[in-house]
Amino acid sequence: MKKWFCALCALMVCAVCLFSACGGKQDTPFSQPAQGGAPANPPAASVPVVSAPTASSTQSGVEHPFGGGSASTQTPAASGASSSQAAPAPGAGGTSSSASSGNAGASATGGNRGATVRADGGLRLRSGAGTDSESLLTIPDGTHLTCTGWQNGWAKTTYDGKTGYVSAEYLLLDGKVNADGGLRLRSGPGESYEKLLTVPNGTTLAFTEQKDGWLKTTYDGKTGYVSQAYVYVSATVNAGPGLNLRETAGENGAKLTTIPNGATVQCIGSRDGDWIKVIYNGYEGYVSAQYLSFG
Repeated sequence: MKKWFCALCALMVCAVCLFSACGGKQDTPFSQPAQGGAPANPPAASVPVVSAPTASSTQSGVEHPFGGGSASTQTPAASGASSSQAAPAPGAGGTSSSASSGNAGASATGGNRGATVRADGGLRLRSGAGTDSESLLTIPDGTHLTCTGWQNGWAKTTYDGKTGYVSAEYLLLDGKVNADGGLRLRSGPGESYEKLLTVPNGTTLAFTEQKDGWLKTTYDGKTGYVSQAYVYVSATVNAGPGLNLRETAGENGAKLTTIPNGATVQCIGSRDGDWIKVIYNGYEGYVSAQYLSFG
């Protein structure tokens, strides 16, 4: 009887130890951080504080001329940049290959540009051009800034007495009207809306919203919308061997010409994925956004 009693006690001790070792775990695949806590590895993001989309730190850092899109992550091989041969004359043929990887996502280091913050909850101003830099303050959504420098998809600016960098992905750049006879400002985003006034050709406008090919702006005391197709944003080609201008957005689009490195193009408001519609030397077509600098 004594032996049976000892064996029973031993089994009870083992059961208690096993329960203690297995109970209370919080590291299952579906466990959540404690209320008010943060995940052990929060995603790296140059994000507006509340609800703007997360900007991944692995993006190549291409700022889009009209905002509203993630920076390009495609590799140089998919960019449509030309081969290292000299740029052919307009209309000339030739094969394409990738540009040097050193050109991918490069951006200008200088050049003043106006831009408006488009980020729900505001946009963080950081001490350096990267998500690992200290957050200095939050710039409210809709704030118009003067950007004084550009670095890998980050814009240098000053706000409330502090100078730092903001993610260019959340900026809507100022643009210039390019329409003979001027551009109509309408009460809503569409041709059926009332015409408020005509903005003269060559006028530089600041925008606060982009919607279905229309840009919201204020001119001469009137707030309304202008067609994005008649608003140009200048950009510089940053691809050592030159950049192919294609008839349609994508590697399979017919090549129209090769734009030399350093040339200026005018971006118009039609973007298809990571490709932007531009005008250059009488041609109108698409180029890869990752080889353009907007600073």
